[in-house]
Amino acid sequence: PPPPSSTSGSDGFKAELTAVDVEGDIDPSLTSGESASCEMSEEQDVQPLSIEQRYRAERKAAKVRHWKEGPFAAGLVEITWRDELTKCSAYRDDEDGEGDANGANKPCCSDACSEDMEPTCCCLQLSGVVCARLGAGRVGNMAVLREVNVVEEVEVYDDVDDENGEGAACDEEGGSARLPRTHKVRRTRMDCVVGPYWPMLFCVTWPLVLGVSFWTAVTAIPGKPLLFQLAWAALTGGLIYALFGVSCRDPGILMRHSKIPRGGARDWRWNDQARTYRPRGAVYDADCAVVIEEFDHTCPWTGTGIGKKNMPAFQAFVALVFVCLIMDILTLTGAFG
Repeated sequence: PPPPSSTSGSDGFKAELTAVDVEGDIDPSLTSGESASCEMSEEQDVQPLSIEQRYRAERKAAKVRHWKEGPFAAGLVEITWRDELTKCSAYRDDEDGEGDANGANKPCCSDACSEDMEPTCCCLQLSGVVCARLGAGRVGNMAVLREVNVVEEVEVYDDVDDENGEGAACDEEGGSARLPRTHKVRRTRMDCVVGPYWPMLFCVTWPLVLGVSFWTAVTAIPGKPLLFQLAWAALTGGLIYALFGVSCRDPGILMRHSKIPRGGARDWRWNDQARTYRPRGAVYDADCAVVIEEFDHTCPWTGTGIGKKNMPAFQAFVALVFVCLIMDILTLTGAFG
């Protein structure tokens, strides 16, 4: 039952009559004055947006639109690397405290010394400085150094009417029967792309590999048998090529799929971080901020994620790095004579 103070039923009708009578006894001039003062207070509360607020609102809308409509399955990050430089100051001045975005999308070092510290924080700031000057593109947290436009043929399925012309016929699985036809589409192919941890790749991994190899080639390889020199050169060259194939190639970034491809209803699942359907084995990597097919892990030594397209090169790199390391140590210590 309603509480005693409720104005439901007849009590409510009486309360409405009393309110009308009281309002009729009030001086109309006072009522108009109060209404005018209320309108003035409302106008004072509603203030026009400043240029900075409009810019930030448009920038946020553009970022969300790019996140939902971009060609690749990427998370909610800044559109360009130049925008990454302005993100820190923009978030510092934001009273709302934007922190609900996907991926590494927080102010620089805002969560330092905490359990939720973002590992790619400083790397992204450095990417903003270097990649913006190089004019590199951006897909998630991956820096695209070289890309080309290619034309690919894809299959498009059209619904087929049944014999009676009463709509689409059904296939063996109960779905509408469809005939495939080829359709040419223009897509972007990334020929050279580095991951979010490229500073560690170029400042640690490459100097170690090239430095040890160069020192061995100068001090220990001369005077060795020709067959030994050829074997060492082949292994070292394979190591360098494998490292390049891992760190500077597309790890298997998934294209955006707003609909489930035909025949993939059982294997494809929706991904909220990238706003796309993904096949089985494809995982959204928060470090790279993209969906990678057959994702295995993110390797800071190679600076990127390991997936479908660079897994063979990664396996070759892991095997060759141990072989070359042992071979260089034994050569430098004079174990081979």
